[in-house]
Amino acid sequence: MQREAKKLKVGIFDFTDCEGCQVKLVSLRERLLALLERVEIVNWRLGQEKNRMDRFDLVLIEGCPITQDEIDLLKLLRERSTHLIGFGTCATMGGIPAIMDQKERAKWYNKIYGPQYKPRGIDSLPLTSYVKVDFLIHGCPVDENEIVRVMEELLSGKKPAYRGYSVCFQCKLAGNPCRLINGKPCLGPVTQGGCGAICVSGGSPCYGCFGIRDTAQIEGLLDILKGMADKEEIERYFTMFLRYTKEYNEIVRPFMERENG
Repeated sequence: MQREAKKLKVGIFDFTDCEGCQVKLVSLRERLLALLERVEIVNWRLGQEKNRMDRFDLVLIEGCPITQDEIDLLKLLRERSTHLIGFGTCATMGGIPAIMDQKERAKWYNKIYGPQYKPRGIDSLPLTSYVKVDFLIHGCPVDENEIVRVMEELLSGKKPAYRGYSVCFQCKLAGNPCRLINGKPCLGPVTQGGCGAICVSGGSPCYGCFGIRDTAQIEGLLDILKGMADKEEIERYFTMFLRYTKEYNEIVRPFMERENG
């Protein structure tokens, strides 16, 4: 008699976020039910009433921790999980909350709430600023197909791999005219594919919410952008989502400093 395969224990947690990525998870519908046949969700505040802290085979975390309580919980979850996955751009790169740095945030706290206000929140940083993260599912919000792909690879005992192509490849498939050729800024050439080029297809530029792809030619793109945008606009494109990435700090920031010098 064949023994039933042991289900993976999964926890789904969220910190500071809009919960849009978890809505994407729910929108999987039948595909989510198929995944649930192979996993046991033991903690998911948004999806069930009864939850427990346990040792987890897999933890998915949406959002960035901006309070000490959230940071402490993140570190506890890291200790209790075999695999910890950042889920959505807020978790993987700081996202929209990280657009404003600590100094600017303090100015607006004072302007809106007055000098007596004592905020609980600190700077918005990605999960990787505090703990080791095993894989990052990028996107603002995440793409449903990417969720399923990563989950199926983990359930098969494989280490998930990042996409080996850029957003430009998916723009070509979608039949989009190239923004750069038409003199419009875009981060598509250096951004990891997997989003389906949804922003460019909708008439917006790519701001890199799927993260920097491997072997990206960032300096080449910066040289191209210099011919179509001023330094402030280029900085705005790269700091929308990428401010806390290694590539921004090692390549883009020095480039901008040289240009400003």
